[in-house]
Amino acid sequence: MSEATAALMGDNGGAGAGAAPAPAPAAPAPGGGAAPWYGQVDEATSAYITNKGWDNPVKAIESYRNLEKFAGGSKNLLEMPGPDAEQAKLDEFYNRLGRPDAPDKYDLKMPEGGDPALAEWFKQTAHKNGLTTKQAGALFNEWNAMSGEKMQSWEAEARQQSEKAIGELKKEWGQGFDKQIDMGKRAVASLGFDEPTLSAYEAKLGTADMLKLFAKLGSKMGEDSFEDGARGGGGGFGTTPAEARQQIADLKTDKQFMENYMKGSPEHIAKMKRLMEAANG
Repeated sequence: MSEATAALMGDNGGAGAGAAPAPAPAAPAPGGGAAPWYGQVDEATSAYITNKGWDNPVKAIESYRNLEKFAGGSKNLLEMPGPDAEQAKLDEFYNRLGRPDAPDKYDLKMPEGGDPALAEWFKQTAHKNGLTTKQAGALFNEWNAMSGEKMQSWEAEARQQSEKAIGELKKEWGQGFDKQIDMGKRAVASLGFDEPTLSAYEAKLGTADMLKLFAKLGSKMGEDSFEDGARGGGGGFGTTPAEARQQIADLKTDKQFMENYMKGSPEHIAKMKRLMEAANG
């Protein structure tokens, strides 16, 4: 039926008789044109929908479904505890992030010669502050690498300082340097000191003062008195040529010694012999 016929038929029946009236057309949008699909809303909501690009209700529904799917189904969505959150809340948050159940669950690779006590402290601290296994392992490795570099730097600097101090002592002690070191060795052997003990003394006193201390201790422990050219208080091994010559000169002015020497005293002759051998290198 054409529109004209339908109009003429009016309420007279026919095919269109009794049919529901057509819906009223939407109110025109402000400024002309069709009204938006979401009807009349406040200005902020209208701007939000426009910015989202939701030009039909299907797009809005799909966006909401995706959001609901993420929020309701994802295990990675966490609510950050507030600054005043209780420890139980923080523990739950840390555990969901990937913190192990206990400090001893961290798998930390100890470097050779590492301190187990330090590693245990690190585990406790990492667990307390909510570090994941991956975070704790990475931080532990970085710390050990940095510490190793620092230690190598300190050791190199200590060696340089030690070499410098020894060089200055060689100038100070001159030809008697070896003898002073020899007396220091005597003290160390007598006292039974090991390398860690000596290193501790050197770190505390400094290289020069440590060597002087042990040389002095060695000199107080008495001279070796081997006969026939061995080292001893009367010259020989450990006595520099300059020292031997000085001792010979001193003995020649010693009236009592020279009398015994001239009388053929074996002890005095042996002592002079050792000094002469030392004076001649």
